[in-house]
Amino acid sequence: MTIVGSILAVLAFLLAWPIPAALARFRGDPVSEVVLWQAVGLSGGLSLIGAALAFAVAPGSTSLPRGILALLRGQSHAELSLMAWIFLVIALLLIGRLLGCLALTFYSARKTRLRHDEILHLLSEPSATYPDTRIITTDEVVAYCLPKGPRKGTAVLSTGLIEALDEKQRTAVIAHERAHLDFRHDVLVIPFAAWHRALPYFSATAIGLNSVNRLIELMADDQARERVDPQILAHAVRSAAAISPEHRSDLSVQRIRRLSQPLDTTRVPVRLMSIGVAALLLLVPTLLIFAPAAFGI
Repeated sequence: MTIVGSILAVLAFLLAWPIPAALARFRGDPVSEVVLWQAVGLSGGLSLIGAALAFAVAPGSTSLPRGILALLRGQSHAELSLMAWIFLVIALLLIGRLLGCLALTFYSARKTRLRHDEILHLLSEPSATYPDTRIITTDEVVAYCLPKGPRKGTAVLSTGLIEALDEKQRTAVIAHERAHLDFRHDVLVIPFAAWHRALPYFSATAIGLNSVNRLIELMADDQARERVDPQILAHAVRSAAAISPEHRSDLSVQRIRRLSQPLDTTRVPVRLMSIGVAALLLLVPTLLIFAPAAFGI
């Protein structure tokens, strides 16, 4: 199991720095990128925990599942060296921290969402023009959404944004926000937020979280194309950027450029290729942990 642990440790290192750094520079289909980021996060966590467990049961076992089962039954505790105990504790702490941060992030997100909903109903008014939309009175250019459940939620616009955009542009912005709600992009972000909370000192977690936050905006734009003219949404983004410095970002530039062009016709094969790469990323550590003989180890 020492060889398996070493390979998993190398894989964990690659998934903690060079692979995320390269993926962050990739500019393609946003769905494909999100699929790859999910695979990097899952495979990285599996490799890190698997490496620690492999070193913990080595050299007393040739199979990680059997070694763990022997530990659970109390059959091999006396055979563990001091280093093996250290690796075992590290693995248990990693598992506990990752699962705990995931649960805490879900709970915090839900609590924050409920509190935000209470405040929003005090400080805003329902729109007489747009269904499931509330209006807040401020000169700032603001548009966001507040999810409430599967395919439900509220779009929020500011009076500043309403005054800055025409009717078609406002409709396009709402279509973008509704896309976030319909496809529950908030849930998509939570695992990456938990990953970053659990391992904040790993650059991959911050890169992954920032990348997914960017990608869901592009995904919402692509999904809004089915309801509105993308050129109109591009004009709305451009108008918001001209008024508010907060909207003058590289993301706004990228959104405007993508909305001003037809969707890439190669996105379907790219997605299929990304799914294949993601499956491979998950398959390698899984086989190393559960079936090392598949690699001749």
